[in-house]
Amino acid sequence: MEMIAAFVDDAAQALRVLQPLAGPNTHWLLVGCAPKLTHRVSKWVSHSNREQWRARWASQLFSELRPQLAGARVETLVARRPLAEVAQQLQLRHGRGLRLIDARRPRMGQPHEALPTGLVEAPPMQDRWTVPIAVTSGLTLVLTLSD
Repeated sequence: MEMIAAFVDDAAQALRVLQPLAGPNTHWLLVGCAPKLTHRVSKWVSHSNREQWRARWASQLFSELRPQLAGARVETLVARRPLAEVAQQLQLRHGRGLRLIDARRPRMGQPHEALPTGLVEAPPMQDRWTVPIAVTSGLTLVLTLSD
């Protein structure tokens, strides 16, 4: 049985990356990477409220992903520590046969928290045109509006 740990933060992006890898003998370990709260918001929200929000967010994300990965064994985990530590802990717990995949949604102008590059597989290159299309679309819109 193949075991794959996927770091996810958006259901649609995760499904694009994970469905080609899905099979009946796949054991999924989905690691939810909750969005960071801004400094202004976190100043007014208690730790327990932050944890409740993170749990609700993860529950919604995993409920969208589970039916799409039907037929396979699915475990879930919410990352509460730096992702590099989570990846290393998973590698120690499940051994070298564990495949780590970064299926988080790319964000323009905001780099993700880094994962250990030696452990993580790159997602498939199906979305390699996302940034060039966004840039050219934006430039086309600017040129159209300037006329």
